[in-house]
Amino acid sequence: MNDLLPQVNFNFPQGTLPKWLLLVGATAVLNAIQNIFQPSFSTKVYSSAKGVAQVTPLSARMFAVWNLTSAMVRIYAAYHIYEEAETLIFRTTKIGAGIVSPLIVASTSLYAMIAQYKFYIA
Repeated sequence: MNDLLPQVNFNFPQGTLPKWLLLVGATAVLNAIQNIFQPSFSTKVYSSAKGVAQVTPLSARMFAVWNLTSAMVRIYAAYHIYEEAETLIFRTTKIGAGIVSPLIVASTSLYAMIAQYKFYIA
């Protein structure tokens, strides 16, 4: 029976960056599921500076699909790491509890990827 099942490699490359990308990818998958079944969650992230909700159920589900897509990229990058404005510019969102968390995760991930580039690519 084991011969019929595909062999799955659960070993990560060395370092914390692959584990971080896997964690962020898994979180994005959970967030996408939440947006599909509870679209009102997106109003916490996408509220205008005046506090007016700008999210419809359709846009929440589109956000969920985008989150799933980006999660797959992150999870793929976690396993294959060795292979090759709205708020600040347009001021259409306010800085609040919904935007601070993604901002911290994205900034931390970007810094880690830049800092660890030579370790994985060189």
